[in-house]
Amino acid sequence: MSTAAAAPAPGAGPTGDVPMVRMEGVHKWFGHAHVLRGIDLAVPRGSVSVVLGPSGSGKSTALRCINQLEEIGAGRILVDGELMGYREGVRRGAPALFRLHPRQVAQQRARIGMVFQRFNLFPHMTALGNVVEAQVQVLRRDRATARARAHELLDRVGLSDRVDHYPAQLSGGQQQRVAIARALAMDPELMLFDEPTSALDPELVGEVLGVMRDLAASGMTMVVVTHEIGFAREVADQAVFMADGVVVESGPPGEVLVDPREQRTRDFLARVL
Repeated sequence: MSTAAAAPAPGAGPTGDVPMVRMEGVHKWFGHAHVLRGIDLAVPRGSVSVVLGPSGSGKSTALRCINQLEEIGAGRILVDGELMGYREGVRRGAPALFRLHPRQVAQQRARIGMVFQRFNLFPHMTALGNVVEAQVQVLRRDRATARARAHELLDRVGLSDRVDHYPAQLSGGQQQRVAIARALAMDPELMLFDEPTSALDPELVGEVLGVMRDLAASGMTMVVVTHEIGFAREVADQAVFMADGVVVESGPPGEVLVDPREQRTRDFLARVL
């Protein structure tokens, strides 16, 4: 971890003025591949930020870095004003960042829900079991409380009649809605979605986007990597276009997706539309 990343953090703690997510000069390497090249991004509390860009632009890696599934190479990430994955200290008289113990990283990660392209459900558990298990294992909830919460959330995502079905008995859209319910069961402050509809047949996309629209309306802070331009125009408060590991431009969807400033954004939108 670069010691140059240890500049003082903006904001002393979680207040109304502190973004839910702040990425400052974030770099990520995979071997010699420089995947993120100095990402700066702020996600306001209670907002929906949609991240768009061509394959290989670093969108999914940026999400995984927010959630500490990937360790960054330089820079810093704060969620609700808290430095993620590291603690500040001093090395050889200079400010430095030190990696937290994996248990502490896991505690930070528990505040963030993440929904992946693939549903990652336990095939030997019912929909109800999938939503219950993480609550019991991570949050240490008793099973009765966890089951009640799971029933509530499966009803919220429109699956109250599928609680006893196994993943193989569910459509892709239904499996993804179970995955969303499972993430919500952890009572996250922030939800990350990594192309949640890309593995779905076209006729199933709408049911997942509908659940996400309801979440956005409830005030959940969301960062969504997607190619669903219509969803971005309708729901997002901020559109972010990435290419080659950098944020090319960001702003209101009515600007970025309708009248972008940058030629790279215009070229991308011309291809996908």
